[in-house]
Amino acid sequence: MATRALKASWYHKWIKDLRLRPEEYGALVQARKTSSSPFPQAAGALHSDVLNSAALPLTFAKYGSHLLPQAFPEGSPTHPCYPTGHGAVGGACITALKFFFDGGQKIRPLLTRAGRDLYEPSTNGLALNTYTGADRNSLDINGEVNKLAYNVSFGHGIHAGIHFRSSTYWSILLGEQVALSILQDRAESYNEPFTINITKFDGTTASITNQQH
Repeated sequence: MATRALKASWYHKWIKDLRLRPEEYGALVQARKTSSSPFPQAAGALHSDVLNSAALPLTFAKYGSHLLPQAFPEGSPTHPCYPTGHGAVGGACITALKFFFDGGQKIRPLLTRAGRDLYEPSTNGLALNTYTGADRNSLDINGEVNKLAYNVSFGHGIHAGIHFRSSTYWSILLGEQVALSILQDRAESYNEPFTINITKFDGTTASITNQQH
């Protein structure tokens, strides 16, 4: 599943979209603010929202330029921004999990039967406290695996400064579509008739079935 999602990602990266990385966008801002020569044509088309952003003077005051700070000193990977590999793989693999497990199953009863409960970190991060939120009895497997997909992909790319939020979000949905296609293809190899409904990331339902209508 992961390799199929990566192939779809690579196709969109190099054949279809060629979306620039955030650090390249930062370079356009730097060129616009400093009227660099030669002047990139794209730098002249930047939206006023970014040019008037409160973040720009703060960045310049700290780093001496308008380039985008990021976590990796070596900069972004050298392949285009969209789709993100982490997002596409996460979306695909989480969708596969939803095929095999009952995503509507509430989590707390499963834990309490095993002598456990829901926990959250303490304010200092050194301990786990029992989770007492109003939604503690409504948390289900779908919600938790959805969070896993977003946490892995958003934490890797957006917080580090190497991906746009939109690239990450749409990559997860791309991976989901890859997985749904593979699952439907594989459904034809099951001898027993079945239909499995999967709750997608947007809350709608996709059906995987080998029953002909």
